[in-house]
Amino acid sequence: MNRFNLIITNAAALLWASTSFAAGGGHHAEPHIANMWGLGEKYAESPALGWLTITFALFAWGVVRSAKGPLKNHLVTRADGLEKAMAEAQKAKADAERRAKEAEQKLAALEGDMKQMQADFESQGKLEAERIKTSADEMAKKIAKDAEDTIGAEMERARETLRAEASRLALQLAEERIKQMLTPADDEKLKKTLIQDLAA
Repeated sequence: MNRFNLIITNAAALLWASTSFAAGGGHHAEPHIANMWGLGEKYAESPALGWLTITFALFAWGVVRSAKGPLKNHLVTRADGLEKAMAEAQKAKADAERRAKEAEQKLAALEGDMKQMQADFESQGKLEAERIKTSADEMAKKIAKDAEDTIGAEMERARETLRAEASRLALQLAEERIKQMLTPADDEKLKKTLIQDLAA
């Protein structure tokens, strides 16, 4: 027995029980005769409860019978829709988890690439600093050597100038001493000797 038939049966039983109670009555109710099956004008004041019960049961059965198919189809369609929605939700969840995992992997790879780039930059920076230091040292040595060569050349030039000046001063001093030592007669004799030597 399905649920709808059970509902109809229970409704009919309750209606029958209420009819029986009305027919028997309690201790305080006045006795009267209930109309269960009688039809016609003479039963106008008390409708036939038996026929009413059967009519209600048939009506309820017809309603349930007519609504059972569409209701069942609706429930089946609703269940299918829920199953599809759940399947799509599980698929979307799995897709989201997959994308999240891919994003985490890409992020981890990106962090690794960034660390590698940082290490490469640091290594290149150290190499560039070493190259600049070496180039600066070489340039400083070259500048020092050029300065030393320039200083040496200037010192040699100054020595040559001093030598020439000393020679000039010495010659001038010698001439002055010779002039002081020679008498006019010696000077005249020296000139004649010089002329004779030139003439010879």
